[in-house]
Amino acid sequence: MHMKNRPRNFCGRLLVILLVWTLLHSFGFGQEDKPWMFPEALRSDLDSRVHAFTEAQASGDWVQVAILLGRYRRGGNYMLYTPSHRACLVEEMKRVPMIAFDYKVWDRSFSSEILSTAPGRRWWTLVGEATFRQGAHENKTHMSLVAYRDEGKWYFTPPPIDNGNAASHFTAEQRAADLNDKVLLQKGQSYSLEVVEFHVFMDKDNVMTHRIHFRLHNKSAKKVTSYSYRISESNNDGSEESATGNNLDWNAPHGISHQFESDHPTAYYWCEGEAVTKIEILDVGFEDGSTWKAARVHKRAQVSK
Repeated sequence: MHMKNRPRNFCGRLLVILLVWTLLHSFGFGQEDKPWMFPEALRSDLDSRVHAFTEAQASGDWVQVAILLGRYRRGGNYMLYTPSHRACLVEEMKRVPMIAFDYKVWDRSFSSEILSTAPGRRWWTLVGEATFRQGAHENKTHMSLVAYRDEGKWYFTPPPIDNGNAASHFTAEQRAADLNDKVLLQKGQSYSLEVVEFHVFMDKDNVMTHRIHFRLHNKSAKKVTSYSYRISESNNDGSEESATGNNLDWNAPHGISHQFESDHPTAYYWCEGEAVTKIEILDVGFEDGSTWKAARVHKRAQVSK
C-alpha cells in the first residue's frame, strides 16, 4: 500500500511546487527584469520633451509650457488642472524660468505606482542640476522634476513653486486679519449645540494653513454626555473629525466648552485655490439616553429616545 501511494504523493508535491512557482513569478520574484527601472525605450522621447520644456521657458513660449504641463499635476496623485490652476502655475514659472536641466531618472523600487499602473501612465522623478534665469542672471541649483506619461506622451510637473511664493500674495494686515467669514458654519447644525467665539487666522509660518478657534455652546436644558464634530473641505481632502466621548468640561445645561483649536490646510497647492472649509456638528448624546444625529449622518436630522 505504501509503495502504491508514492506516485500519488509525488504528483501532489510537484503540483504544489508548480503552484508556488507560478505565484512567485506572478509577483515578480525571480525575474531578471526590474519593474521599477525606467524603460530605456522611452529615454530618447523623454530627453526630447525635457529639452522642449526648458527651451519653451527660455524663449518665453508660455503657451507651449502650459501644453507640456499636461492635464494633471503629478507627484503621488493625479490632480486634474482647472484652467485657472494651470494659468496660475505658468505665471509663477514666468518669475524664474528653468532654461536648462541636466538630469537623471531616479529609479525607486518602493514606488507604489510601479505595480499598480501600466508603464504608459507611470510617473518618474527626474533629479539633477537646473539652470534658472532671474532677471539678467542665471543660477544653478539641484532640483527634481516629475515626468509622467499620458496617452503615450511625456508631460511635466515642476516643484510646488507656487507654495513657496504664497505669502507674497498677502499684506501684513491681511495675514493678521480674522478670516472667520472664510469658514462655513453648518446652519441648523444641532438643535442643542452651536459654535460660538469663532475665529480663523492664517498661520504665521504658512499662509495656506488656517488656525481655527471656537467653543461649543450647549443650548439645551439637558446634560450632554457625548458629541462629535467635523472640520472638512469642499473637496473632501484633509477632513478632520474630533469626538470627545464623556470627557466634557461644559456638559451642564447651557454650558460653554473650553476653546478648541485646529490647524487646517486650505489647499495642497496655492494655485489650485482655497477650498471651502466647513464646521458641522455630527451627533450629540444626552444623559437621559436620547441622541441627535446630523442630516449628513442620516437622511434627516433626528432626535431618538
